[in-house]
Amino acid sequence: MKRFLTALAATTMLATAALAQAPAPAAPGQPAPHHAAQHGGPRGEFHAYRKAMDEVLTPEQKAKLEAARSDMRKAHDAVMASLTPDQKAKLDAARKPMHDRMEQRRAAFEKILTPEQKAELDKARGGKTREQMTSAERDTFRAAMKKVMDGLTPDQKEKLRALHKDGHGRG
Repeated sequence: MKRFLTALAATTMLATAALAQAPAPAAPGQPAPHHAAQHGGPRGEFHAYRKAMDEVLTPEQKAKLEAARSDMRKAHDAVMASLTPDQKAKLDAARKPMHDRMEQRRAAFEKILTPEQKAELDKARGGKTREQMTSAERDTFRAAMKKVMDGLTPDQKEKLRALHKDGHGRG
């Protein structure tokens, strides 16, 4: 347990330091790096990896992995709860640009959707943010999002591509 808490503390410090640093600017003539590239590659690669894990892990291994993730979330929450007001303010300030950009992207994406598609996602979201959802609720939302994305019209797909090219998706 002591080793786990030490690793958690180190991870939290590294994450805090990373949040405090501004991303490196893109080289002249090059697009800005996609945020997912900072986490090992485009989102599609991450999702393919997660899907492969689901296919190869046994139910027992999946249960152990979920338990470890749950323990990590609990430990993270405990560390976050122990922050001083000054530490919380610094993290909130570092987090604000990211949250603002995410909100702008969400709003721009929702402008592309039909009222029916928005309603389907709102129903799956259940009025909760991602952080408030349980793992099962996130799975339900992901399935609804996939259904909506698979059902986009060619015009909606083109608008979504334009949204990414305009810098909302950074790549």
